Amino acid sequence: MNRSYRFNPPRSQLVEQLVFLDEQMTKFLDSYSSQQKIQVHKSIKQYVKKLERLLELDDVNLVKTLSKVTVIGSSITICYEEEGSNELFTVVLPTEIDPDKNRISLFSPIGNQLLSRSTGETFILQTPEAEYSVRIVGTELS
Repeated sequence: MNRSYRFNPPRSQLVEQLVFLDEQMTKFLDSYSSQQKIQVHKSIKQYVKKLERLLELDDVNLVKTLSKVTVIGSSITICYEEEGSNELFTVVLPTEIDPDKNRISLFSPIGNQLLSRSTGETFILQTPEAEYSVRIVGTELS
Protein backbone atom coordinates (compact mmCIF):
# COMPACT_ATOMS: atom_id res chain seq x y z
CA MET A 1 0.00 0.00 0.00
CA ASN A 2 1.18 3.54 -0.74
CA ARG A 3 2.70 5.01 2.45
CA SER A 4 0.89 8.32 1.97
CA TYR A 5 -2.39 6.51 2.67
CA ARG A 6 -1.41 6.31 6.35
CA PHE A 7 -1.47 10.10 6.57
CA ASN A 8 -4.30 10.91 4.17
CA PRO A 9 -6.38 7.82 3.42
CA PRO A 10 -7.99 7.61 -0.03
CA ARG A 11 -11.49 7.76 1.46
CA SER A 12 -10.67 11.06 3.17
CA GLN A 13 -9.23 12.45 -0.07
CA LEU A 14 -12.40 11.57 -1.96
CA VAL A 15 -14.64 13.13 0.69
CA GLU A 16 -12.49 16.29 0.60
CA GLN A 17 -12.94 16.39 -3.18
CA LEU A 18 -16.71 16.14 -2.87
CA VAL A 19 -16.76 18.99 -0.36
CA PHE A 20 -14.51 21.13 -2.55
CA LEU A 21 -16.63 20.55 -5.64
CA ASP A 22 -19.82 21.28 -3.74
CA GLU A 23 -18.45 24.53 -2.33
CA GLN A 24 -16.23 25.82 -5.16
CA MET A 25 -17.44 24.47 -8.51
CA THR A 26 -19.64 27.48 -9.34
CA LYS A 27 -16.73 29.84 -8.75
CA PHE A 28 -14.50 27.99 -11.22
CA LEU A 29 -17.23 27.44 -13.81
CA ASP A 30 -17.87 31.18 -14.02
CA SER A 31 -14.72 31.58 -16.12
CA TYR A 32 -16.14 29.43 -18.94
CA SER A 33 -18.36 30.39 -21.86
CA SER A 34 -21.94 29.11 -21.68
CA GLN A 35 -21.27 26.09 -23.91
CA GLN A 36 -18.04 25.14 -22.13
CA LYS A 37 -19.70 25.62 -18.76
CA ILE A 38 -22.45 23.15 -19.67
CA GLN A 39 -19.93 20.51 -20.80
CA VAL A 40 -17.61 20.91 -17.80
CA HIS A 41 -20.53 20.95 -15.36
CA LYS A 42 -21.90 17.74 -16.90
CA SER A 43 -18.49 16.09 -16.65
CA ILE A 44 -18.05 17.14 -13.02
CA LYS A 45 -21.54 15.86 -12.12
CA GLN A 46 -20.60 12.48 -13.62
CA TYR A 47 -17.35 12.56 -11.65
CA VAL A 48 -19.23 13.28 -8.41
CA LYS A 49 -21.48 10.28 -9.06
CA LYS A 50 -18.38 8.15 -9.66
CA LEU A 51 -16.86 9.33 -6.36
CA GLU A 52 -20.07 8.51 -4.52
CA ARG A 53 -20.02 4.98 -5.97
CA LEU A 54 -16.34 4.59 -5.04
CA LEU A 55 -17.07 5.62 -1.46
CA GLU A 56 -19.56 2.75 -1.19
CA LEU A 57 -16.67 0.26 -1.62
CA ASP A 58 -14.88 -1.29 1.34
CA ASP A 59 -11.33 -0.03 1.97
CA VAL A 60 -9.55 -2.88 0.17
CA ASN A 61 -11.63 -2.58 -3.00
CA LEU A 62 -11.44 1.22 -2.86
CA VAL A 63 -7.63 1.18 -2.89
CA LYS A 64 -7.64 -1.48 -5.62
CA THR A 65 -10.04 0.53 -7.80
CA LEU A 66 -8.16 3.80 -7.27
CA SER A 67 -5.06 2.17 -8.77
CA LYS A 68 -6.97 1.83 -12.04
CA VAL A 69 -9.18 4.93 -12.31
CA THR A 70 -8.37 8.64 -12.63
CA VAL A 71 -9.50 10.85 -9.76
CA ILE A 72 -8.28 14.23 -8.58
CA GLY A 73 -4.78 13.58 -7.28
CA SER A 74 -4.06 10.80 -9.76
CA SER A 75 -0.95 10.72 -11.90
CA ILE A 76 -1.91 9.41 -15.32
CA THR A 77 0.44 8.19 -18.01
CA ILE A 78 -1.04 8.45 -21.48
CA CYS A 79 0.37 7.02 -24.67
CA TYR A 80 -0.17 8.92 -27.90
CA GLU A 81 -1.14 6.05 -30.17
CA GLU A 82 0.21 7.46 -33.44
CA GLU A 83 3.55 8.61 -32.06
CA GLY A 84 4.04 5.92 -29.43
CA SER A 85 5.23 8.55 -26.95
CA ASN A 86 4.10 8.79 -23.34
CA GLU A 87 3.22 11.80 -21.21
CA LEU A 88 2.50 11.99 -17.49
CA PHE A 89 -0.16 14.32 -16.08
CA THR A 90 -1.41 14.80 -12.56
CA VAL A 91 -5.00 16.02 -12.25
CA VAL A 92 -5.25 18.45 -9.33
CA LEU A 93 -7.48 21.09 -7.81
CA PRO A 94 -7.16 24.52 -9.45
CA THR A 95 -5.20 25.81 -6.45
CA GLU A 96 -2.48 23.17 -7.01
CA ILE A 97 -1.70 23.55 -10.72
CA ASP A 98 1.90 23.67 -11.91
CA PRO A 99 2.22 23.53 -15.71
CA ASP A 100 5.99 22.96 -15.49
CA LYS A 101 5.30 19.66 -13.71
CA ASN A 102 2.22 18.75 -15.81
CA ARG A 103 -0.02 19.30 -12.76
CA ILE A 104 -3.25 20.28 -14.50
CA SER A 105 -6.57 21.45 -13.14
CA LEU A 106 -9.56 19.16 -13.25
CA PHE A 107 -11.30 22.11 -14.95
CA SER A 108 -8.71 22.34 -17.75
CA PRO A 109 -9.64 20.82 -21.12
CA ILE A 110 -7.19 17.93 -20.72
CA GLY A 111 -7.76 17.41 -16.99
CA ASN A 112 -11.50 17.30 -17.48
CA GLN A 113 -11.16 14.64 -20.19
CA LEU A 114 -8.87 12.49 -18.03
CA LEU A 115 -11.18 12.38 -14.99
CA SER A 116 -12.82 8.98 -14.43
CA ARG A 117 -10.80 7.30 -17.20
CA SER A 118 -9.44 3.83 -16.52
CA THR A 119 -6.11 2.16 -17.14
CA GLY A 120 -6.18 0.54 -20.59
CA GLU A 121 -8.89 2.86 -21.91
CA THR A 122 -8.40 4.38 -25.37
CA PHE A 123 -10.14 7.61 -26.37
CA ILE A 124 -9.79 10.76 -28.46
CA LEU A 125 -8.15 13.54 -26.45
CA GLN A 126 -9.29 16.89 -27.78
CA THR A 127 -7.04 19.91 -27.35
CA PRO A 128 -7.41 23.39 -28.79
CA GLU A 129 -4.69 22.49 -31.33
CA ALA A 130 -5.68 18.97 -32.40
CA GLU A 131 -7.24 15.63 -31.54
CA TYR A 132 -5.10 12.67 -30.45
CA SER A 133 -5.89 9.01 -30.05
CA VAL A 134 -4.51 8.15 -26.60
CA ARG A 135 -4.47 5.19 -24.26
CA ILE A 136 -4.22 5.34 -20.47
CA VAL A 137 -1.22 3.15 -19.65
CA GLY A 138 -1.06 3.83 -15.93
CA THR A 139 -2.85 5.55 -13.08
CA GLU A 140 -1.64 6.09 -9.53
CA LEU A 141 -3.18 8.10 -6.74
CA SER A 142 -0.54 10.44 -5.31
